[in-house]
Amino acid sequence: MPLDKSALATALEAAFQAGMDDPDWTLAQSAGAMADAIDLYVRDGEIAGVESDVTDTGGNPIGHAVQGAAVKLS
Repeated sequence: MPLDKSALATALEAAFQAGMDDPDWTLAQSAGAMADAIDLYVRDGEIAGVESDVTDTGGNPIGHAVQGAAVKLS
């Protein structure tokens, strides 16, 4: 699934609005709300088609790995 930039913008706007609506809202609360929005945005993404060369501890090639299916980030 592609990343949903619109949902991220909506969540960030909600965090900013909460700070404007509550005079006791702290910078830590604002940072936490923004971090939560960004974390959700990133974790909603999926990646596919990852390829990697596998090497031993000496850097010598020992194989090639391919991940074709979509996987969630964590």
